[in-house]
Amino acid sequence: MVQKRHFSGMAGVYYVAAELSVREFIVAVTSRNAPGIDIIATNKDGKRFDIQVKTNSKSSPQSYWLLSERAKTDSAPNFFYAFVNLREIGGLPSVYIVKSKDVAENMYEDKSKKGSVWYCFDRKEEDKNRWDLLS
Repeated sequence: MVQKRHFSGMAGVYYVAAELSVREFIVAVTSRNAPGIDIIATNKDGKRFDIQVKTNSKSSPQSYWLLSERAKTDSAPNFFYAFVNLREIGGLPSVYIVKSKDVAENMYEDKSKKGSVWYCFDRKEEDKNRWDLLS
C-alpha cells in the first residue's frame, strides 16, 4: 500500500520539474529508488544540474526538512537541493533552492522522542525561490 508521504514526495518532485520546464530546462525525473538524485536538469547552455527534492506535506509544514546521513558528504558544484513546502490544494508550494555544499555544512542532528537520530536542515527565507542558482 502506498503511504501518504510518497504522494507528498512525488508532488514536490513534479512541482520542481514543472518550474524548471517553465524556465526552459530540459528535465528528467529519475526512478523513485535512484539514490540521491530526483531530477536531472540541463539549462539552455547545456549545463547539467542534479537535484534532490525534499518535501514537507501540507499537514506538517515544518520549518525544517529531514535528510539522510549521506547529505553530510554528498556535495558537488552541480548538485542542489530543492526543499518544498506543500500548501492546501490550489495553493502554490514554496520552494527553497540550496547548494549541496551549504546543506552539508549546515545540517544538524536531532533526536526523536524514541531516541533515533534525525538529520535536519532548517528553512531560511533567503533560499526561497533561488532558481537563479541554477544558471
